[in-house]
Amino acid sequence: MTAEFLLTGLILFFAAFTQGMTGFGFAMVSLSMLTFIMNINEAVPLAALCGLVINIYLVIKLKQHINFFEIKNLIIGAVIGIPIGAYILTISNPGFLETVLGIVILLFVFLSVSKIIKQVGLHKLWGYVFGLFSGLLGGSLNTNGPPVLIYFYLHGFDKNKQKASITGFFIFTSLMVVITHAVTGVTTKAVFLNFLAHLPFIIAGILVGNFYFYKISAEIYNRIILGFLFLISLFMILG
Repeated sequence: MTAEFLLTGLILFFAAFTQGMTGFGFAMVSLSMLTFIMNINEAVPLAALCGLVINIYLVIKLKQHINFFEIKNLIIGAVIGIPIGAYILTISNPGFLETVLGIVILLFVFLSVSKIIKQVGLHKLWGYVFGLFSGLLGGSLNTNGPPVLIYFYLHGFDKNKQKASITGFFIFTSLMVVITHAVTGVTTKAVFLNFLAHLPFIIAGILVGNFYFYKISAEIYNRIILGFLFLISLFMILG
């Protein structure tokens, strides 16, 4: 068992722990570190496979809190926005787009922490808007998470429904990514075998993270969400 194998396992464990506790964050945590020890063409499909496994587990675990009818508008908006975002990428500077998005997210976090923006029930039609922006960002910057996190945060759901709704949305996007990687040959045999070898680390991380999810209050959970949005914004502005 090599040092690289163990380091990869620890990274995947920590990333799985993060998503197990919050319902999101696996890709950001894992890819920010995996790319230091392996090629990005290996890290991305590996993270996608791991993310799919985690989302499947969370969907099963939280199925009683998931109402797919409530998130269909988000999904429809995202499907529309993805090709538009891909087109925007071809005509715009991705660095500029990422910086602008980071500033917007940072402003949202500041307004939320200062209680200027509060958790309120949003009309379901807003799902199309946030889904569209999620798709636009996913197609242009491969960062579809922030609008979805903001949408469910503003809804003011209890932490179980909030985590379940986030997972319900991401199960569709992660499945689409894994299928795309498989069809296009991005996921090689070596990547798949590496994924299987590290599966115990992923399972352990998701179980421990999900255990601690039930130990934290709704207030702490919402603070964690705002904390992740803050980190994402810094990555985008300074990256």
